[in-house]
Amino acid sequence: MSSFLFLFLSVFLLNSCTHKEKQIPRDIASLQANGGMEGIWFLQGTSSTRGPYNGELELRRSNDGTFNVIRAITYINYFFDGLKVQEIWTGKAVATGDSVTITYDIRQGDFITRLGNQKREPSDFKNTVAVTSRFVASSAGLATQYTDTKVSSYSEWITTRRDLEAKPLWVNERRNLDAKGKKIPLPVRGVIKIFKMDIGYDKDSRVKAYKNRPEFKDENPYIVFDPTDFEFYRNNKDVIRVVNKITDDISITESVVKRNAYSPSLDDKARGFDKNARDFHLNEAGMLSHAILDESGQLLSYSYDGDSALWTGMYLGSQAMRYLTTKDSEALQNVRNALKGLITLMDITGNSQEFARTLAVYDPKTQVPEKWHRGTGKYENLIWLEGGNNDMLKGITHGFLWASLVIPKSDTEVWNALREKSRKLIELRIVSEKPQNKPAALGLAALITGDQGIKDQYVKAYESFRVKVSGYSFDTTFYWHGSADWSGINLGIVGDITDITLADLLGQSKIRDQLRERLMDSWVTYEPAQRHLLTLAAYGFAYKYGTRGGNFRSDSSDARFKSALGQSVWGLREIPYPRPNLDVTIDHSLRPDWCMSPIPRLFWKAVKKPEPPIDYFYQGLYNYPVFELQAFSSNFVWKDSAFQYQTGHSKGVENSGVDYLYAYWLAKYVGVNNVE
Repeated sequence: MSSFLFLFLSVFLLNSCTHKEKQIPRDIASLQANGGMEGIWFLQGTSSTRGPYNGELELRRSNDGTFNVIRAITYINYFFDGLKVQEIWTGKAVATGDSVTITYDIRQGDFITRLGNQKREPSDFKNTVAVTSRFVASSAGLATQYTDTKVSSYSEWITTRRDLEAKPLWVNERRNLDAKGKKIPLPVRGVIKIFKMDIGYDKDSRVKAYKNRPEFKDENPYIVFDPTDFEFYRNNKDVIRVVNKITDDISITESVVKRNAYSPSLDDKARGFDKNARDFHLNEAGMLSHAILDESGQLLSYSYDGDSALWTGMYLGSQAMRYLTTKDSEALQNVRNALKGLITLMDITGNSQEFARTLAVYDPKTQVPEKWHRGTGKYENLIWLEGGNNDMLKGITHGFLWASLVIPKSDTEVWNALREKSRKLIELRIVSEKPQNKPAALGLAALITGDQGIKDQYVKAYESFRVKVSGYSFDTTFYWHGSADWSGINLGIVGDITDITLADLLGQSKIRDQLRERLMDSWVTYEPAQRHLLTLAAYGFAYKYGTRGGNFRSDSSDARFKSALGQSVWGLREIPYPRPNLDVTIDHSLRPDWCMSPIPRLFWKAVKKPEPPIDYFYQGLYNYPVFELQAFSSNFVWKDSAFQYQTGHSKGVENSGVDYLYAYWLAKYVGVNNVE
C-alpha cells in the first residue's frame, strides 16, 4: 500500500469516528441524486513545499448547474514570521458520473514586482494559472492530486460534509468607488489640451495603449476600496490569508501588510506608532527624521527629512491632541521635545528673516552637504538645511499654536521662548513678502504675547484679503477627474486648523466662521477623492459647529458628509503597524485592470516649459489601498498623489508613522465616534 493511500485511509477512519455524517456513496452521480454534493466538506492534504494542511471546501450550486467553490486551508507546520498561513482559492466545479473537476484561476503576480532578490516577470501579472483538481470517488471518500504549475504540487481529500451556511466561507468585498467629480471647466480643459500637445501626451505609445478603455474615454478615476477580511483579521490575529494567488514569499508579504493593517485595533496602532516616533524618529535636535535600523530593528542613526519643519509641527500637534484627550504626561514631554526643534529652526540661522527646514547633528568626519550649514555658538554641534519656505512655515506656526495650548504658563522658560519666537515670526521674509502668511503669524503672536496692537494688525490683515481671489473668503481648491494638488490639500488642512483655532481663541467669530466655511468648501471640492484627513478636520473644526458653506449647500448634503465621516475611519484602518521595512519595488500598472489617466499629472505647473520626460506626467485612474502601495515607502500618506501606481523602498530606512498619529489623535480630539 502506498504511503499516500495509507495516510488517506487513516484520516478517513479517524473522521468516520468523529463526524456524524452520512456515508459517502461510491460515485458522484449518487451523491448528486441524494443532494449530497452541495455543502461544506472537511478537507485535508499536503503541499510539496509547505507540508500538511487542513481546512474546508465549499460547493455551492449555481444557476447553470455548476458549483461555486471556495477552498480554505491552513498549513499545520508552515509559518511565516510566526504566523499561520492560510490559502483561499475560489473557482468553479463541474460534477460528472465519476468525478468532480474544480478549476481555480490563480494569480501569479499582484503588485510587488521585486522583493529582495526575488522578482516577478511582467507576464506573471497578465496571465493567471489555471489550477485544475479532479476529485475521484472511492469507498474512502474523494481524493485528488494536482499542481499549481508554478511552485507546488498538492494531494488532498475530502471525507465528510456539513450543510452550507447563510454566507459563503469567504466573500470578496473589494470594489471600485467612483471618484470622477464635477465637469472640468472649459478654460481648464483648454489648458489641458495645450499641455498635452506640447509634450506629445496623446501620441505617446504607452498612453495610446489605453485609449479604448472605457474609464480612459470617460476620464473616470476610481478609489479601490477593499475591506475584505477586515473582520477575519480582527478575530484571527495569528493568521495570514493569501487569496487567489500562488503562495510564495512575495504573495505572503503582500498579505502580511494587509494583515498588519487590519489585525491591530486603531488604539493598538496608535500606541505602537507613539512609542516608535518617540524612540526612533525624533532626533537629538528635536526634528522628525527617518530611522536607519539594523537587521534586528535597532536604531543605528537618523536620516534627515527635508520637510521636517512641517512634519515636526504636525507631530507636535498630534501629541498635544493626545495630551488634551488623555492627559498623558508622556505626550506633554513629546510636545516639549518637538518644540525645542522648532525653536532651534528659527534661532540657528543667525538671520532674523530666515529659518531652517531641518536640523541634524554635526559629524566632524563628514563634509557638510550642499545647502547645509554648521551652527555657531551653542548650536555648533548641529547643522541646518537652508530653504525655509511657505510650506515649512505652516509646520512652525501649527506647532507653536498647539504647544501654547498644552504647556503650562508656569513653565516660564518655554513661554518666554514662545513669546520671543512668535514675535520673530512676523519679521520673517516669507511673511513680509507673502501677505497670505501674515494672519497666522500675527494671530499667533497676538495669542501668545497678548499684545493688542498685534491683534489689531491681525484683524486688518484679514480685511485686506476680501477683494483678492487668493484671499481667505474665496475657495481656490480644485479637483478635476483625478487631478489635484495633493500635497497642497495637506498644507491646506494644517493651515485651516491653525487659522480657525487662532480666530476662535482671539474672539474673532466673524473671521472664524468664514474660515470654517472655507474649510467646508474645500471638503466639498475633494469629496469625490475621499481625502480622509480632510473629512476629519472638516468635521472637528467646522461641521460639528453647524458650519456648512455655500458650496456644501448647493453641491453636497448632511447625509453625504456623514457617510464620508463614517468612511474616514478606513483611512486609519488601511495604514499597517508596523510599517513594512523591506527592499521592495511595486508597480500596479502591470495589473491587467490598471488604466492610464488621459489627463497628465501636474499639468498646471508645467504649461510653459515641461522639462521632465513624458513618463513623469503619467498617473493612473485607480487609487489603491494604503497597504498596497503607500505603506511601503511613504513618509506621510496624506500628502501623496492619490493616483500614483509605482513605488520602491530600501530595507533599513523606516518612516515615522506620524501621518497615522496625526489623523488618529485628531479624530479622538474632535470626538469622532467610530475610531476603533
